[in-house]
Amino acid sequence: MPPKTSQKNRNVPPWKSAKPYLRHDARAFLDANGLDWTAKTILLGDAATRGHYEARVGNPNLPGLPPGRNIIPAHPYLQQDINHAKTHGTLPARRDAAGNPIVPASVAPVPTVPTSTVPLPVANLSAALAPKSPELTAPAQQGNNYPYDFWPQQPWHSDPNDRTEHATLAEISENRNVWLGTKPYQWPERDEENMHGARFLGAGAYGCAGVWCQVNETNMIERKFVIKEAKATRHQWRDPLQWRDRLPREIRTHQIVDSGRADAVPDHGNLARHQGYRLMMRQRRYWLYLDYYEGGDLSQALKHLANDEMKARYTQPRKKGAAPPEGHDWDKGFRCYRVNGKLPQVIPERLIYEIVISLVTACQILHFGQTDNSKAAPGAHQVTHLDIKADNIFIQPSNQDGELPKFFLSDFGLAFFDHNRHDQKIPDTERAPSDNPGEYVWLDSSKWDARYAPEYYEIVQREMPRPLGEKTDVWQIGAVLFWLLTNGTAESRFGPKCLYKGNLLNISIDINIGKVFDNATGQNQFCDKTYPTLRRYTSDLVNACAQCLNYDPEDRLDLASLRAKLERYLADLEEEGDDGDMSMLNVSREKDFVFGGLWPGHPID
Repeated sequence: MPPKTSQKNRNVPPWKSAKPYLRHDARAFLDANGLDWTAKTILLGDAATRGHYEARVGNPNLPGLPPGRNIIPAHPYLQQDINHAKTHGTLPARRDAAGNPIVPASVAPVPTVPTSTVPLPVANLSAALAPKSPELTAPAQQGNNYPYDFWPQQPWHSDPNDRTEHATLAEISENRNVWLGTKPYQWPERDEENMHGARFLGAGAYGCAGVWCQVNETNMIERKFVIKEAKATRHQWRDPLQWRDRLPREIRTHQIVDSGRADAVPDHGNLARHQGYRLMMRQRRYWLYLDYYEGGDLSQALKHLANDEMKARYTQPRKKGAAPPEGHDWDKGFRCYRVNGKLPQVIPERLIYEIVISLVTACQILHFGQTDNSKAAPGAHQVTHLDIKADNIFIQPSNQDGELPKFFLSDFGLAFFDHNRHDQKIPDTERAPSDNPGEYVWLDSSKWDARYAPEYYEIVQREMPRPLGEKTDVWQIGAVLFWLLTNGTAESRFGPKCLYKGNLLNISIDINIGKVFDNATGQNQFCDKTYPTLRRYTSDLVNACAQCLNYDPEDRLDLASLRAKLERYLADLEEEGDDGDMSMLNVSREKDFVFGGLWPGHPID
């Protein structure tokens, strides 16, 4: 018989009533501030809070305190306050440090739990690490403080002890089963005996990732999730640029994104969702818990592009009179061989629209918190992703035959939003320059990656200073679109190129090559001799790609204009009723770790 797991931990969601959700959300804050009282009065006397939690009964995650409202006072309610709330269904007056009721008309408001401009959706650490109100913290100190002020306030969570805490990412990659053998270490701590590492997904310069499975009492898989471990150097860990609101920048960005998702803001469906995190301060690392997208990433799904057979189909005979292979006829218009009258297969235009519109929608949410217009929603952080590329686009296959998969933009490791400034009254010549772009640009031009916008490099900023932002992400969407339109030919995965003064150059270069699309002539500067598949797509789509890739950010399309163009062109395409052959997208499906299937007992590569 399959081994039985231990009974459900009653301190871990889901629960059947609202009370434990509020109790655990409030507990995180109270523990962080050294307080010891219950939140019963709030649940009894605040109908809005009660409704917030009752609507989330049965949810496996803590929803977080109600967004946009300060519901926990600086000082505890008393027993008579609990009786008042129970009898009248309303909250009593808050109390001061001596326990006396505060009369709002005669004194200043009591400091309460501060909330972020964008509410935090995951309560497991966000409430505990929120900045404390002035009355609950020590007075501001002058001087050189340690621990640093941008780190979480103490007490910190305990660091788990596992066999890979001191291992480098390269060592983890070489000993992946050891890493997969650790428990997830979720916070709040819980029984994790029924959670097992299943598959190592990969490692990069700053982190590694794997899939974990949770099984039920009959050893059947009932949940899958991804753990991403990020390890920092000592220098990175103590760099305030890497932190926001006392959290690593990547974690805080996920919270911002998912706060809108929790508030039912539409169009969040193309951004990867996180399920929480574990911050290990002493070990200088953190674990992110993310949804698992079993289709893998876009670069893997299209890695067969530009294979030897495809290259041969697009290689014109060099010698006149040379006989082509049997059944091959050179098509001068499309610059490729037809085989038995058929052109080579290309990525369907319908699929390209689906991918790119998904990216644009995701970036609209990041930059504006909404997709309705080009203005930020009230309270929205304007997040620049800065790392849009094929291997950061994940795929979830549809369960319905014939339906396109969904595409998700992930990996917020480079994403940022500007710091707050409170020095606007100081003359520009007497105050610090903006952190954007100076703090985020790449300094080493010898390691130029042409997949990134030119303004990402410090050498370009010297001649053409521009902040990184919406148009930077538009450029990188254009780079992905170029790779798709060229079907990977001529090494286009390394970055888009165009003609400049008769030479084919990377568009991202330390030379201002001007406009890739000329509005006056309606012509783009792409070279369809080098990239013949461009001839297989509508000129509207190819020109939209060029408009995204103009060298000067001010000459590029904005997200709203790009989306409007794409949706209009897509509507015209759909009238033709030809979606093309979707088999070009080689989407993987989970075979070893299937929902409802039996846990095999060990990880599988």
